Formats: sequence, C-alpha cells, structure tokens
Amino acid sequence: MSIPAASNSETPPQEDSYRPSSCLSSLPDDVILNCLTRVPRSEDLNISCVSKTLRSLVRSPELCRLRSHSKRCHWITLRRGEKMITSTHDYQVEQRSCSLAGLLTSPHFPTFYSSGVSVGSEIYFPDHGWPFPSKKVRVLDTRSGTIRMGPSMKVARWAHKESMGVVDGKIYVIGGTYGKNQVEVFDPETQTWEFAGEEKVQCNSRFSGSLEDKVYMVDLEHGRISAISAYTPREGISNVATESQSDKMNCLCVVENVIYASNGKVIFYSFDAEKMAEYEGKLAVFWLQFNTDHALMKMDIRCRMIALDRVGDEIRGKIEWSGIMATFPCGEITLRHCLVVSAD
Repeated sequence: MSIPAASNSETPPQEDSYRPSSCLSSLPDDVILNCLTRVPRSEDLNISCVSKTLRSLVRSPELCRLRSHSKRCHWITLRRGEKMITSTHDYQVEQRSCSLAGLLTSPHFPTFYSSGVSVGSEIYFPDHGWPFPSKKVRVLDTRSGTIRMGPSMKVARWAHKESMGVVDGKIYVIGGTYGKNQVEVFDPETQTWEFAGEEKVQCNSRFSGSLEDKVYMVDLEHGRISAISAYTPREGISNVATESQSDKMNCLCVVENVIYASNGKVIFYSFDAEKMAEYEGKLAVFWLQFNTDHALMKMDIRCRMIALDRVGDEIRGKIEWSGIMATFPCGEITLRHCLVVSAD
C-alpha cells in the first residue's frame, strides 16, 4: 500500500511580501525620510539591513540635510521658586529649545560637545572641530532663545583639547592644538578676539574652571587626574600639582572659592554625577537616570541641590532639594553643559 507524499501547497513567501518594511516602503520617499529623521543615527546600520529602499534612503544626502535641520538644542533653566521666601526649598524648572538649522558645519557634528562658558545671559561654545580644528564659536542667548554664530577665533583649535575661562568679564581660550600656541582673549563688549600675549603655551586639558583671576586646568591620563595647572593673564601658565591622582574625574566646578572635582560615585554611590555647577553658594549636581517606568524607555535628567558648610578643614554637604528636571526618550539626550547665567 503506497502512501501519497504529502504536498505542501504553500509556496515560499516572497521576500517583499512579508518583510517588516513593506508597509513603510509603500509610503512616499519624503514621508519615509521624515520618519527616519526621528530615528537615532546609531540605528542606521540596522535600518540599512531591512530593505534596499531603506538602505538607499539612509545613505542619501537628503536625509543628512533633513537631520541637520531637525536638530535642536534643549536647555533647562533652574531658578528660585516663589516658596524660596519661606523656609521651604522650592525651584522652578523651565525647558526650552531652538533649532540648529544652518549652524551645523557637518551632518556628523555632535553640537556643543566642547567646553563652554557664560558671560551675562549668553553662553559661548567653540566649534568642536572634528575631524579638523575650527575657529568658529556659537553663542546661545538665553533671553531670546536663539543661537547665532559669533566672531571667529584667530587660531583653529580642537575644542576637546582646549580650556576656557572667564577673567574680569573676558573669555580666555588656552590650548586646543597639538603644539604650543598663543592664548586668545575675547571681549564681549567689543566682540573681538585678540592674542593675550606673545608667549606660546601648550594645554591639553579636558576640564577647566575660573577662580578669582585664574583659569584652572585639569589634565587627565587614562581618565585619571595627572596634573593641575593655572593660567593668569599676567603670569601665564604655572603648575599647581603634578602628582598623579588615584581618582577618576568627570566634572568640575567652583563654589565659594573652592574647586570641586567629582568622579560621580562620591556623591551618588550608584549614579555618575555628569555635570556640576555653583548656584547661589550651593552645589547643583546633574545626572541621567532611567525613568522608573521602564516601559516608557525614557531617561530623566535629575538634579540635587547641596548646601555646603565648612567645619574646620572639612566641607560638609546637605541635600536641600532633589527632583527631575526633564524627561526625554532614551538615546535622544546627552548632558553637555551646566552653566550659571544672569537673568538680567
């Protein structure tokens, strides 16, 4: 007795008939491109593997153009709340953003990766200069909420290798090249750059802060403090400490004539302190943390306001306020700077 072979009446599905991108690929190119601008650039390789159509669009110059126009700068303002008149510690949080269209020098430019300083109500950011050094400077006006191109420096620099500080209302830029070069100074009143002197100096600092009439710079080696130096307009650069430190470092600020450098764990034990700033004599510390509702796939920008008290040779801190500054989708936010500006 013979048994007929089972026949498979189903024909193998064609690739395009069931692939996940079929619905998306049926849309007009301009609609797909608009969707892709909302996808992190880190996912481009995965998207390219889905279909030839998406691979072509991901590699298209049009997507680069649209992404550059869709990039935005977000900043969050923390100020005194109405309850600060009483003993209750309360702060007002305001979130704002503006377009970076026309300000990007490259579709791959990670805006404001570099250092920055504030003078009055304006914040100055040098172009991060990748893959080439740059003379360009951007200015964020926190009152009007606009970003403009400022006057260019005289020397092209890599912002990740330079130090910036404010002395007597003027901005000093030190280092930023692989060899020695002259320090530049910017006068916000006249909007002009000049060389601070004839002396050429070398600086590869990742962190800097202004204290009195000096700009302090911290050099890192393998993520750890290797040297601390200071620059003054009159005396130039001098070494403050050259011994290697055991602690790593990821942020620095000045509060009440004291420089605070943190490796994150000292303050949070489990979360890195990504940025710090002085606020009315207190230490404001900021970090990113996953939102408690993990299903949302979002990140919170959190802040702690720490009151400082000097007891003998020790400085003690007390947390006065802690809260969430803002919430963003995962992968769409990176803390770049934390600066104090004037409200006038």
